[in-house]
Formats: sequence, structure tokens, C-alpha cells
Amino acid sequence: MRDWSPRGKKWLKLASVETIALEQLIQSTKSRETKEEMDDNLETKGSRLPDDLLFEVFLLLPAETLCKLRCVCKSLLNMINSVGFIEDHFRQSERVLITENSFHKENIRSPFPLPSDKKNELYFHFWDIHSGEGHKVCMPDTLGNIKCILAACNGLVLAKIRRDGGLVVTNPSTRNHVRVPLGTIGFVQECYAFMFSYFTGSYKVVHLFRDNSRNIRCEILNLTTRSWHAVDGPKSGEFGLITTHRSVSAIGALYWLPQIDGCNHVVSLGFHDEKFLTVPLPISSTKNDRLVEIGGSLSFITHATLNLIQVWILKNGSWLKRYSINRLYDITGFIPLCASTKEIFFQREEGYPLLHIYHFEAEEMQEINFEGTNRVGDLYMPHVKSLVSWDNPQLQ
Repeated sequence: MRDWSPRGKKWLKLASVETIALEQLIQSTKSRETKEEMDDNLETKGSRLPDDLLFEVFLLLPAETLCKLRCVCKSLLNMINSVGFIEDHFRQSERVLITENSFHKENIRSPFPLPSDKKNELYFHFWDIHSGEGHKVCMPDTLGNIKCILAACNGLVLAKIRRDGGLVVTNPSTRNHVRVPLGTIGFVQECYAFMFSYFTGSYKVVHLFRDNSRNIRCEILNLTTRSWHAVDGPKSGEFGLITTHRSVSAIGALYWLPQIDGCNHVVSLGFHDEKFLTVPLPISSTKNDRLVEIGGSLSFITHATLNLIQVWILKNGSWLKRYSINRLYDITGFIPLCASTKEIFFQREEGYPLLHIYHFEAEEMQEINFEGTNRVGDLYMPHVKSLVSWDNPQLQ
């Protein structure tokens, strides 16, 4: 797959293509053209672009724009909704940061009186991970009772409903959403997570909670059947606080660092067998070490010394040291947030509204200041602006 980048001259070439498509959308509202007429017009105006090139060019557009372009004509609808397009678009989708409170309402400013239930709108807020700029998109009113975000995976977000205590799974880019029942309630120490299978393209929601006997119990929600079932939890003593670190979904399993520091293993939950196992770490973890997903594989990022960070990748059951990050200053306060095959994103332990990006090829550390935030803390999580859905097999 060619490494397209939505920057520079390649991005400028998109203007004519998107203009043609949006032009058709405007005309359709004025002249009430049929879908067949719009298909013919788009084909005539875009005759310089073969289908395969149009496919590649549209991969560069953000998910929100593609959702609008699906309304233009049947040919664009079929292309954008195809599994192949969604899969390829996901591989180069924009990665952003969100928070537990990314969903919140804002008052509508209007010179006219508004009904009491129409005085505010729900927005989904996110921050560009490379520039630190804040953005927001309007969301359906049916999601207005969201209390907080519990987990995110591949563009999907799991959130808790404020009033009736249910859950909702949504893709903020496509605005699609589905309500699902809440898991077992009544326990203070609990956490939710998404689990994803690259083999089937399906998703599950995992709920861990500590019962009154101090045992950790687990239940799993299948998003296809939308029903919970209990499975055997991890062995006693394998976990400290289950809310210590966020879990990571990679290579067909869910992984946790089960202790704040001093871990010599990670705990995994298999997607298909739904069994808990332990995987030894290459070296014992420290307080600011984290697990992240890199290119579909599990990675352990550890602070080996005061100014050395090591990146380990789990391959076929063995840990391989892939990168070493050497700085001339103390980097023990740099906490791994997420990563790609080209760079790692760090947040600061001190709570500054800064993000540090380390580029593997250039071996350089870049500092990003975040707009409108007081700190980039543990409440922040990576999110992908994709077209992915929970009910269609994708990314197989």
C-alpha cells in the first residue's frame, strides 16, 4: 500500500475532486436530480480520473467529508461503503486525542427564542495529535445524555449514559451509534475495554470489576448479540488496581500492565478462547512504562535508565528490542501515550499541556502545545477518525 500523506502538494490535488462532489451535492438539493443523473454528471466531470485513481485520492479525505460525499451519488456511496475502502482508509486515518469528557453540550446562540430542549447542542471534542489544535463536531441529540467515555478502539467509542445507566457504542466520525446494556453494577473498582479480532473483524466489550470478596471478575459483551456472559477472571494476585493503566488491544488479545510498577509480566485475555494468561516481560517495569500497539503488534515501552527509553515488540511469543531512545536529559517523566510505526507520542508526568513526539527515522523529539487544555493526563486516550463500524467485518 502506497504511503499517501494528507500534506503538501498531494493534498492540494484533492480540491478539484472534492469540489466536483460537493458541487453535485448542492445541485441535487436545487434541481432534485436523480441518482442516475448525478452518477452520469460525476463521471463526465471526473472522466480524467480512472476508478482506481479516484479510489486512491478519496482515501486522503477525512472521514467526516467522506460521510457527506456518500450522499452525492450511488457510485460514491458504494465505493465509500465498501469493505476494501474502509480498510484502506483506516490504515492511514488521522489519529487524534480525546478525553473522558470529549462529549459535552454547548449553548446555542440565537436571536430567536428556542424551545427548552433545543437550547444547546452536543459536540465531540478532540485534539490534533501533531499540532495540538482543538476541534469539535456536532453529534446527534440522541447522544445528549452521555456521561463519560470509557474506551476507544479503531474509531469506535464506548460511552456511559448519564440517566438510565446504559452504554452506547458510537463512531463520532460517521455519527452511527447503538445502545447496549450495562454490565454488572454496584462495584467501585471497575474498568471497561474494547477487544478486537483482526481475523474476524469483530468487536467485544470487556468489563472487569472487583467483587466484595476482593476477587476480580470478568464479563464480555458480544456486539453482534448485544448480550453479556461471564468468564473466569484472572488468578488472584495477578492484578493490583484494575484501573491502574488502560488496556491495549493487539494481535487478537487484550493486554494489561497489572501493577503500577515492578511488573515482571503482562496479563492477557484472548479474543477467541476468552481465557486469561500471563506473558513474561523482557525486563521489570517502572512507574511510567506502558503498553501500546504498534502496527498491530503489542509493544512494551520502558525507561531503562535516566535518559534511555527502550521499545520492545512481542513477536511470536518472544520480545524483540526494536528501538532505543537516547536523550541528554532526564526522560523518566515521559509517559508513552500511543505510537505508530514512525513515531511515539509521550505525555508529561508533571501534567503540563504538552505532548512530545519522537520520530524514529530522524531520532528527534518534538514538543507540541495543546490548545484549551490545562494538562494532558491519564484521562486522555488515542482515537482514530475512521469509517469503521461494529457490525460489518473489516480489517480482516
